[in-house]
Amino acid sequence: MSDPAFPDPDDVHPIEPGCERCPALVAARERIAWGNGPLDADVVAVGEAPGAGTPGEDRWQGGNWTGMAYTARHSGRIVRELFADSGHTEVFYTNAVKCFPPDGEGSNREPRAEELSRCFSHLEAELADVDPSVVVTTGKHATQVLFDAAGRDLDGFLDTVLEPVSCPSLGVTSLPVLHPAYQHMWLSRLGYDYDEYAAELGALLDEYV
Repeated sequence: MSDPAFPDPDDVHPIEPGCERCPALVAARERIAWGNGPLDADVVAVGEAPGAGTPGEDRWQGGNWTGMAYTARHSGRIVRELFADSGHTEVFYTNAVKCFPPDGEGSNREPRAEELSRCFSHLEAELADVDPSVVVTTGKHATQVLFDAAGRDLDGFLDTVLEPVSCPSLGVTSLPVLHPAYQHMWLSRLGYDYDEYAAELGALLDEYV
């Protein structure tokens, strides 16, 4: 695996600084984890939401503390490593929900439907600003957001992994990949080792970039 570079704070792209659309998330968050990366990227990576994060880390504290999506010591690094190993480093990283959704016990829960709905216009604005060719969704829940917007059903997430799906309403192609927390568990079930998986992602992205 390639060691990913930590993102430049100057590459953060806030859509609505100080957003207070979701009072429960406002009360729990440290910072809003905005999208980051080049605004001319052909690829956008979309996750579900930032986790609680680890403030004691030197740099990879997570979006709840850094204010940048995909900067957690585990998931953030795994996703960025995957893109680096696929040969694609010009990627804009964001989440469907920008704030940490607390479970009440110090960890994160799945975002609620109303939170996804309130935050969706932020994602739409990011996609409009970046105008990517392909959106890589990491995991079932992020994929569901794109499929819902495209009016498509998600029947069996694993069957969609590395299968491009057109999303005309957003003007992009969606390309689902495994959630970083489960990548090591599900690769063999899909018939890949890690190098094969990264190479297949790279080959698919090459068709759009």
